[in-house]
Amino acid sequence: VSSPAPTPTPTPTSILAAPVLTAISLSPAKASIHVGEVQIYVAQGLDQYHHPMSGITFTWTSSDDGANDHAIAMFHGGVATGVSAGVMHVTASASSITSAPAALTVLAPTPVDDDGGRRGPICGPVVYPQEQH
Repeated sequence: VSSPAPTPTPTPTSILAAPVLTAISLSPAKASIHVGEVQIYVAQGLDQYHHPMSGITFTWTSSDDGANDHAIAMFHGGVATGVSAGVMHVTASASSITSAPAALTVLAPTPVDDDGGRRGPICGPVVYPQEQH
């Protein structure tokens, strides 16, 4: 008489949930440019497992410490162009998730010598040539 074969014990399986956007990283987190220069920002969506996600369309927002966002930099689609000296903050958002703010400091333009070379701060009075009449 043979005994019945033992019933196999089921093995647990892990079923991962579909990726869901849970965080947005923004880089660089801090940057400095001069008036007229450009800073490019990159946003990366991360799922609940901290894996990068693709195919996300971000909405970009900028704000400064003053009343007019565009006084510091013109900002469009992750690209900031320095307009005047000051500090502004940039965020990226998608699906009700918003990144931590990234700080952008826009510095006054560096003076340029007559021959086109950059120079340091002016230490004395500046004398401009007088026009000939």
